[in-house]
Amino acid sequence: MKNILIYGASGHSKMIVDIIHKNKSHNIIGYIDTYKSIGEELSGYKILGNLDNLLELQKTHNVSHIVIGVGENSTRLKVWQKIKDISPNISFESIIHPSAILAENIDVPEGSVIMAGAIVNIDATIGKFCVLNTNSSLGHDSIMKDFSSIAPGVAVGGNVEIGYCSALCLKSGVIQNITIGDYSVIASGALVVKDIGDYKLAKGVPANIITERSTKDKYLGK
Repeated sequence: MKNILIYGASGHSKMIVDIIHKNKSHNIIGYIDTYKSIGEELSGYKILGNLDNLLELQKTHNVSHIVIGVGENSTRLKVWQKIKDISPNISFESIIHPSAILAENIDVPEGSVIMAGAIVNIDATIGKFCVLNTNSSLGHDSIMKDFSSIAPGVAVGGNVEIGYCSALCLKSGVIQNITIGDYSVIASGALVVKDIGDYKLAKGVPANIITERSTKDKYLGK
């Protein structure tokens, strides 16, 4: 069984711990976290350090694998970049809840997390470091580009493209044959019926572009 570290001691990480326990797939060594104190405990595991002592922790605990427990896309991207700079040879695990339903030809690449009840339909494509949250669905032939995410209850139709680092928030929906650009956010409960470009925040039913956004703008809770 592989020894694994989890970056981030958060609610998202607690869900990852639960999946690992259900799968009996890894031996969790503990967390590393940039903002919380060493020794704090979450779901039975302690924070062992931060990125400054990642290499030391890898050596001490014989760890070659890590999973990033961060739900926010841009933050997850930045954490990945920092970890790769510090430890170029570390492996990023994909984590899949046993209740998720994946079509037989679906590949889940490094770093992606698929939560309980998520559905991925035939010929869909999931990028690296994506998050498909609880009871979300990705339609046939749809594409999630790297570091994108769909939140709990999101429904995505067929032949949809979700851009790099873009996010679909709680219970939003996208009809078929839609393209959503890079770094864009679809707010909770919105229904997308036309293409959305890059760096946009869209709300409403049907969804309309409310404002431009930057990579620094937070979106969780929108």
